[in-house]
Amino acid sequence: MQALPYNGAGYPVQVGDPMLSAPPIYENHGKAPPVMMAHVTNIPVSHTNVVNIEQNVSGVRDFLPWSIFNTLYMNFCCLGFCALVFSVKSRDRKMAGDRSGATNYGSTARKLNIAATTMTVILIFIIIILMISGLITLASSFSNYPYQP
Repeated sequence: MQALPYNGAGYPVQVGDPMLSAPPIYENHGKAPPVMMAHVTNIPVSHTNVVNIEQNVSGVRDFLPWSIFNTLYMNFCCLGFCALVFSVKSRDRKMAGDRSGATNYGSTARKLNIAATTMTVILIFIIIILMISGLITLASSFSNYPYQP
């Protein structure tokens, strides 16, 4: 039997065609076999790299600034506060990587923000119209009274 050449780590190296030759012989001296047991060949090895691509959840809108503004200034029937709750839920889902949940909560927050803004603007217009009509009525009632010095 021909002696096998050894590599720098002290393990025998099998030379030749790996399909025709026998597996390499290792000296274990009663120990477990070495972890890295490879033989040298001229066969090219192809490596497959696995790349994990995460879903892009940064495009999901949570409408948090609008919800905060509505909560502080346009909180008609607590719709601004409800929008704030759904905006925070949307942001939490976005940070967790749940795109569909973040989109669902964000859509609800958007609808609540639209309702709160619309209703508050309508209420402000009604109050302004009532104040103007009240001032007109008050001015006309004062003009009907005679001046008494």
